[in-house]
Amino acid sequence: MKKPILYLIIIVVYTGCENSKWETIRGKGINDEPKSIENVIYFENENNGVVGGYTLISDSNALNQVKLSQFPMLYLTTDAGKNWRQIHFNTNTRQPVRNAYLHLDTLICEFDSLVMFSLDKGYHFQMYTDSNQRLSLINKYIRDNKSKIKDDRFSYKGQNYHIEELYKNNRASVIVCRGQETLTSYYFASFDNGKSWSFLQKCFGDNRQRFLLDDKFLYCYHFPLGMQRLRLK
Repeated sequence: MKKPILYLIIIVVYTGCENSKWETIRGKGINDEPKSIENVIYFENENNGVVGGYTLISDSNALNQVKLSQFPMLYLTTDAGKNWRQIHFNTNTRQPVRNAYLHLDTLICEFDSLVMFSLDKGYHFQMYTDSNQRLSLINKYIRDNKSKIKDDRFSYKGQNYHIEELYKNNRASVIVCRGQETLTSYYFASFDNGKSWSFLQKCFGDNRQRFLLDDKFLYCYHFPLGMQRLRLK
């Protein structure tokens, strides 16, 4: 049953974008076993980045009736998504990765109640559970480049849209909008702090986490297809 579901996902993704500008990189190192790794994404440059989230595992101590726990999953690439290396966490950790930061050899992972800090790209971690230490690390390193916007209106070439998400850095802004068509997202980019906008893409809507890299790409990961990036220029 798993294969037909995967094929259906592929059909929806590839047929759901009109004149698609998304580039999909089907890399090696992430198997097709069920997991949710579309919730975390961070790229420090075009080559180095991480994606992650969690997978469900059997756990007799879990507090739910089906006895499943969320086990953290994180993958790192140094060649723009062509190859991925799984980051291994302590087997006692039963929390999803909520956010991550990567710079050179430094990798920081935020969980529900702890932060893990590595100086060798995730081969070894220092764990921080004290709330003050966690908050200090999060405030210093981890920045969310996405802002949720509730129904702000946006007009482009006489068409009206409602902004759902804003991705922004000091070089570019990208907004994800909805319009008259249901289950459809519209992407627009600005390189002058919102004074002018260009249309990027019309796509089937989804709730994946995205990451804006400079004024070059909007990144996301679509399991099991691979990494996807939308070129801004």
